[in-house]
Amino acid sequence: QKLVSHNTNQSLSHCSIAACSISLHRDLTIMQPLLLKPGSSQFVWPRLHSTTVELDYGQPLELFCSHGFRDGSPVGKAKSAIVTCEGNDELGYAAGSYNISHFTCQRPVYHVAERTGGRCYGDSTLIRIGFELAPDRFVQLYEVCFNEVQLHSHYVKYNLSPHNGHHQRAVKRPSFLQGSFYRDLKMNSIYSFVKQHATVQRILGTQARADAVLDSKRGLFLSRGHLAAKSDFIFGSHQRASFWLMNVAPQWQRFNALNWQRIETAVKEYITAHDLWLTVYTGTYGVLELLDGNGDPQQIFLDYDAARDPPGRIPIPKLFYKVLIDEQTQSGIALIGVNNPHATPEEIAEQYVVCKDVSSAIDWIHWKRDSIPDGYSYACDVNEFNDVTGHLELVQPIGKLLL
Repeated sequence: QKLVSHNTNQSLSHCSIAACSISLHRDLTIMQPLLLKPGSSQFVWPRLHSTTVELDYGQPLELFCSHGFRDGSPVGKAKSAIVTCEGNDELGYAAGSYNISHFTCQRPVYHVAERTGGRCYGDSTLIRIGFELAPDRFVQLYEVCFNEVQLHSHYVKYNLSPHNGHHQRAVKRPSFLQGSFYRDLKMNSIYSFVKQHATVQRILGTQARADAVLDSKRGLFLSRGHLAAKSDFIFGSHQRASFWLMNVAPQWQRFNALNWQRIETAVKEYITAHDLWLTVYTGTYGVLELLDGNGDPQQIFLDYDAARDPPGRIPIPKLFYKVLIDEQTQSGIALIGVNNPHATPEEIAEQYVVCKDVSSAIDWIHWKRDSIPDGYSYACDVNEFNDVTGHLELVQPIGKLLL
C-alpha cells in the first residue's frame, strides 16, 4: 500500500502507519552513506520543500559506503545494503529492524574525478566527478570541461531542481584535491597570497604595480571561487565532492563573497519558488588584463614562466558566468559577473559587457549589480552569450528568456 509519494508535498499527519524519515540535519553525519534507488545510478532526494528524505512503507533504499560500513553495523563487510522501510523510522535489513544511525560508514564516502575520454570546447578534456559504485556503475554529480594545457576549466555542468531549496548545513569544508590534473604544480601554494603577489609582480614588472593590485588588508586577493557551489549539492557527501580544483577558478575575494554569492543564492531560491528543473553551466571566459609598469596591458596568471610555452597557466578569468537552461520550455538566461575590481566604468562598458544586457527584466536577484568592487554583474540571452564564448554545444537555440 502506497501511503505517500516521497517526492510530493503532502503531509504525513493523516497516515495511519508512519513512513520512514531521514533528516538531513539530525540523522546524517560526515560518515553518511549514499542514499540510492536500488541498483540504479539515481540518488534518493529529500521530499520537495523539506529537509527530510521520506520513504513509503515497504519502499526499498540502497545505502552505499565506499570503504564499508562501520564495525558493528548489521551489514558486515559489504559496501552496499538494500534496506526496506518498515514504518516508525525503522529500516529492515536481513531479519532485523534498525535506525539509519546503524548504517554509518567506516570513513567519509570516497568521490572520484576521472577523464571520460570525451572532448569539449577547444579540444578540452571532459572530466566526470561523482561516485564509483562498481566498475560499470558510476553516479555522476557534475562534469567539467577542462583545458589541460592552461590548467583551467571552461565550465562545469550539473542540474538544479526544487530539491535544491535546502541543503545539509554545517558540513565542514575538506581540503581541495588536485588529483592528476595539475602536473607538477602544488596548487595550495599557488593560491597563497605570497605566491600570488610574486607571480603578479613577475608579470607586471614592478613591486609597486603588484602592491597596487593585491592588498590582503583590503580584501584584494584571489580566492578559489567554486563554479558549482558547495551549497548547490544537497547531501554532505556530495558537497565534499565539490572540492576538486577543476571546480574552482581564481576569483577576487570580494566578488566571490558578494555579488557572485548573491547570484548563487538567488538562483536556488528562484528554482524552488518556480518548481524548475534546470541544466546549469557555470564557467569562466577570457583572461584578465592589468596594466604593467609601462602602462601596457598584460594577461594575468597564477603560474607564470616567461621561458615556457605557454608562459602562463591558471589564467585569472575576465568573466564568471552561470547559464541556466530549462529544457522543457527551451528558455534560459546567462548571468555574468566581472572578475576585476580595478576596472573603470568605461572599461566595463567597452571590454566586459559582451552581449546585450537584459538584467533590468530580472527582479529576483538581490545584487548590487553595478558595484565594481562587489563584481559588476549583468545578464544576457543564452544564444547571444554563447555566440561570444562558443563554450556550449546547444542542441537547438534557447528560444525564450528565463525571467
